[in-house]
Amino acid sequence: MNDLDKYHDQVVGQEVYAIQAPTEHEKDAAPSILAGVIRRWYIVLIMFLLFTGAGLPAVWYLVKPQYVVTGAIRVAPMMIEIITGERDPGNISNYESYMNTQAAMVTSSQVIQRVADDLKSKDLDFFKNEPTDPVTRIKQKLLGTKVNREPAWLLKQAFIDQVIVVTAPRNKELIEITMTGENEVEAKQIVDAFIRAYMDVGVASAIQEEDKTLTTLEDALKLNSEKMESQRQTIYRLGQEYGTTILDNRQDMMLRRVQGLLDALTQAEADRIKLEAQVQLLEQTKEQPIAPEDLLSIRQDYINGDPGVVALTDNITTLEQGLIVAQQMYTETNPEVQQKTELLTMMRERLKERKEEVDKAFDELAAKEAASAGQKKLVTLRSDLEQAKMIEQRLRESLSSQDAETIELGRKHLTIQKLQEENELTKQMYNTILQRIQDLEMQRKRPTRISVAYNAEIAQINDRRLKLSAALVFAGLVCGVGLAHLRDKADQSLRTPDDVAKRIGIRIIGTTTSLNTIKPSLLPEQIIGDYQTIRANLGLLADEGIPRKLVVTSPGMREGKTTLAVNLATSLSESGKHVLLIDGDLRKPDVARLLNLPRGSSGLQDVLKGAEFGDVVHSIPSTGLDVLASDFNSAADVYELLTLPSTAKLIKEISEKYDHVIIDTPPALGFPDAMFWAKLGDAVILTSYAGHTTMPDLREAKERLSQIGARILGTVLSSVQAGHSYYRHSHSYYAQSAQYRESAKLSRKKLMYSADDNGSIDDNSEKSNTSESNQNYSYTQSTKSRKTTKREKKKKDSAENGDDSTDNSEA
Repeated sequence: MNDLDKYHDQVVGQEVYAIQAPTEHEKDAAPSILAGVIRRWYIVLIMFLLFTGAGLPAVWYLVKPQYVVTGAIRVAPMMIEIITGERDPGNISNYESYMNTQAAMVTSSQVIQRVADDLKSKDLDFFKNEPTDPVTRIKQKLLGTKVNREPAWLLKQAFIDQVIVVTAPRNKELIEITMTGENEVEAKQIVDAFIRAYMDVGVASAIQEEDKTLTTLEDALKLNSEKMESQRQTIYRLGQEYGTTILDNRQDMMLRRVQGLLDALTQAEADRIKLEAQVQLLEQTKEQPIAPEDLLSIRQDYINGDPGVVALTDNITTLEQGLIVAQQMYTETNPEVQQKTELLTMMRERLKERKEEVDKAFDELAAKEAASAGQKKLVTLRSDLEQAKMIEQRLRESLSSQDAETIELGRKHLTIQKLQEENELTKQMYNTILQRIQDLEMQRKRPTRISVAYNAEIAQINDRRLKLSAALVFAGLVCGVGLAHLRDKADQSLRTPDDVAKRIGIRIIGTTTSLNTIKPSLLPEQIIGDYQTIRANLGLLADEGIPRKLVVTSPGMREGKTTLAVNLATSLSESGKHVLLIDGDLRKPDVARLLNLPRGSSGLQDVLKGAEFGDVVHSIPSTGLDVLASDFNSAADVYELLTLPSTAKLIKEISEKYDHVIIDTPPALGFPDAMFWAKLGDAVILTSYAGHTTMPDLREAKERLSQIGARILGTVLSSVQAGHSYYRHSHSYYAQSAQYRESAKLSRKKLMYSADDNGSIDDNSEKSNTSESNQNYSYTQSTKSRKTTKREKKKKDSAENGDDSTDNSEA
């Protein structure tokens, strides 16, 4: 025990990492494609083995070398004129189009039937219902289907499958017939048969075509002659009415007259619309309006010319002059000055009243005059409107008559022009047909245009097996890589701290290492380093250090929150802190079972219902940790217990007795209990499990906690690969010294490891799941394991010395 106590003061090389949140750029960075493919390497291997294992034997067994046999027919682009000796294209207007037409004729039903009849008696394998296309052959062998077909049908199918190809290459005078097959002898026979059949059909059809063309041209020549005569007679008859067939001048004159009438009609319509508007306005107002400025001038003149106004104005002027003289001779208080002032004021008021009377009289007079003038103007405008309507009607009738005559003349002019143009075209066609007939008669005496260029011969041998094999290998790799990448992209689980930081944007407080990635002998140092790193990082999150009330939760089940809560509480307790571990998961408590507390003992429910805290709390002697456990007795009314008004006050009073209170809660996305505990605590740690926790769950849990204002310190990612651990260099460091490793076995501080396969004892009561065997260490179980190891060693030594006292002392 002395060696164990000495280890309390030793610090196993821990590392403290910067835990600030990632930048926006880092959040959006995509995970490495190569890393995802490497992680799914088995998919690549399976696809590669499937493609190569099944495809390569089939390729080398079913695919055989292909022989490319080619024969050609020459089509001369130019023919020699017999009379002049010049080269002439003959009846070919577009040589390329002509070549394509002849190439199409090789694949016509007539030629194919001739070939089938020619080769039917030669007993070729090609006509024994064996497909020449490797793909079709493979399908028939796999499906076991075989249908008898006629030779002509097989030849047509060969064209469809491009086993036989007819082309007219540009810049050549050849029509090439190419066949690809496994039997070069039969391929030569088939190509030669097509050349013979085309020559028989093509040359004969060319002669028949020339005769047919000549007959057609002679008939067309006769029709064009009759048509020209009919068109001349019609033009002569239309021109007799006007004495000429040139009607341009007459049509221009009539168009100008129509334009003049149209302008006059437009002006008449405008005058009528203007008069109608004026009549409508006078009918509504019944008065002739006077311009405001004219009305004001007339009003002013009328008022100023009134005799009363003129007399009063003169009297006021005289009084003002007398008042000015009196004011110069006497003081203001003189009775004469005051009398004249009062008289002047009275005269001015009388002048104002007189002007108002005259202004009122002027308004009445103006209204009468306006009504009288409006009535007179209305009568005049109505008369003018009737006259304008009559003029407009006569113009419209004249325009309609003139327009009809002009249109009729224009139609006859167009008819004559059209007949003249048609007659000219007919004449040109007549001359063209006549020249064409003469050319055809001369062409009959020239040599044939179509001849055999060369018979069938092997042009190329294609062995596709090597290419197909390489393609299969490449396809297997590509499909494997693609499927692995798609599978990795579809996987929403978080595996490394970088995944959490980039995708979620939450701090990484620390990690715990997967057992499968390091040696068992180095596990104690690794786990000590993991939790010391977590403790150190928690202390760096705020100036005041690790929060007093620390809530531990996770998005879902089996994600290591209970393991973290127990280990963190144990670690803090062994560091000298007074720590209380509360099992806040009243629905599925696991802390009591994990720490081997008595079954059925009192717990958190009893405290919430009024029991004394000191009677319920359990103390772990080996670590000094106090535990407030829970049981299943009150699982039905969990939320009611937590929401009691006294709960928050009670937890606060209990937390004041300790340096740190670690609260284990249910999953944040499963029950509202975690939200309640988060509100009670000073800070929250979200645990996540590598390969199990998904990105949407962790993000949703973070958002829910943020919505209620909880302070989220970050997340601890459990069961990560050693290469991604925040304490990833410890095992290499300790492996350098075998002596140090041996001494560490004797003097290491008490450790524990969780028996939970997923590092989450709280979330998996069934331990039989062998697919997730990645265990995480925790302090309590490690202590038991190390004691067991020490006891076994002492037993071994005692057995060698023949002494059984060790077993008794250990017992």
